[in-house]
Formats: sequence, structure tokens, C-alpha cells
Amino acid sequence: MSSPLSDLREMLAGRTPVAGRIVSMTNRVTRVATAQGVVEVILDGGGNVGDRVSVRDGRAVRVQDSVDTPVHFV
Repeated sequence: MSSPLSDLREMLAGRTPVAGRIVSMTNRVTRVATAQGVVEVILDGGGNVGDRVSVRDGRAVRVQDSVDTPVHFV
């Protein structure tokens, strides 16, 4: 079980991943808009402006969107 204080410490230490969207890319530096503001990180792998990413320890990793989810009507 986690406590809010330990969660906050992990977030401040940069160990907790933060979700965001790529807003601009220049060479290897990528700007990502998160709930905490815009951060500049290095993008691991490929990606484009508008892609969802997970930011952790100054690096961003693209999050795979599932668009092929079947819809069932009842």
C-alpha cells in the first residue's frame, strides 16, 4: 500500500512515470505537455507530434494506443 507522501517523494525524484503528449521535436530534444507543465526530454524510439508518451527520468517512451478495440452492442 502506498501513502500520498511517498508518492509525492517519488514524483519529485522523477521515478514515477508521467503521461503527456508530444508538442514539438527538434533533433533529439522533445517537448512534452504534461499535467504538470511542458518538459523537455529525450525521445526513446520513434514518435510524432501529438503522440502519447510516458516521461520518466528525463526520457520519453511512446505509448501504444489501441485503436483496434472491438465494439459490441447489446
